[in-house]
Amino acid sequence: MVEFSSFEKDKMKKLTEKDVCMIIATYNRAEDLNRTLSTLIKNKNIPGKIIIVDQSKDDKTKKVVGEYKKKLPVEYIYCKIPSADISMNMGIKKARNKFELILTTADDVDFLVGYIKSALKEFNKHQEVMAIGGTNTLEEYNFTKLSSKLNNLLFKIFFLPFKENHKFRIIGPYGNTSSPKVEKEIKDAEWIPGFNMTTRSEVYKDYLWPEIRGYNVIDDIDSSYSIYRKYGKGSLVITPKCKVFHRFSQAARYAEKKRIFVNHEDHFSYYYRHFKNFGGTIKLIISLVGIILGNAIRLLIKPNKNNFLNLKFNIGAIAYCIKHKEDIKNKRYRTFLNKDLSMKDRL
Repeated sequence: MVEFSSFEKDKMKKLTEKDVCMIIATYNRAEDLNRTLSTLIKNKNIPGKIIIVDQSKDDKTKKVVGEYKKKLPVEYIYCKIPSADISMNMGIKKARNKFELILTTADDVDFLVGYIKSALKEFNKHQEVMAIGGTNTLEEYNFTKLSSKLNNLLFKIFFLPFKENHKFRIIGPYGNTSSPKVEKEIKDAEWIPGFNMTTRSEVYKDYLWPEIRGYNVIDDIDSSYSIYRKYGKGSLVITPKCKVFHRFSQAARYAEKKRIFVNHEDHFSYYYRHFKNFGGTIKLIISLVGIILGNAIRLLIKPNKNNFLNLKFNIGAIAYCIKHKEDIKNKRYRTFLNKDLSMKDRL
């Protein structure tokens, strides 16, 4: 007689909306969150639970959540530390032992009709699938344009992110490919964009998002690539059946200098977690050369203040990461920020 583990039994049962917990980490975006929650009702994407983890400086978000208490199975949690990752992990810890699926998402996403039902069908049909990402209806891209071809070639040479038709691959500590438009199911994805990702809760039994204060530019790549590395090809799926409209809210975004420093530190930390080997180190060096060279060429072609500052900030951030490599390696992040997340004056 064949006996199955408790997890294997859970995977064999038919999953429904009640088995899904949606987690939204939000920061000073009450209006965006209000629209996201309203479209869940409008488009009938109602999971078993919605956990809102709020890091806002005021109570506007809390009031918005309160207005939906009778309309949605919503729960409000406050996180004192402004961090998308720490907030998301608070929700994951609360949900991972109670729900079979965890949908992590941004606060500026409209889930279109049939999103959750389509994801459930995929999970119920394919037991090997550990995470599913939907597609953004907003994106358009022309691969045949000369400028697109040149950009993709240059970014490919320096192991930097470039567009690749119906591919989501990891190519180095700074590089990944993505398909702007997804018209067919991608069953060999190596990462999933973080604005919508539904994951089997088993994944979070021994993994949590890397906890970094403030905004993080690479948490989605790290979390989904970690799944791919553990479970292998076919564990990540991106499907056009699950559609969203990602609004890309500009509220609470970082200033350019801070964004550049965050970007480089996050990629250096990603390098130490996944690419600390000879090949990964060579790719890291080539990518850094490409970033500096690209910004220098841009300044020569179009000499203006913004391009000068971009070059200056990138050189400064890379120098900072090299100087503080032991801090980054040992997960002591954001030492270039004050406690209120402002940049330190000396940088």
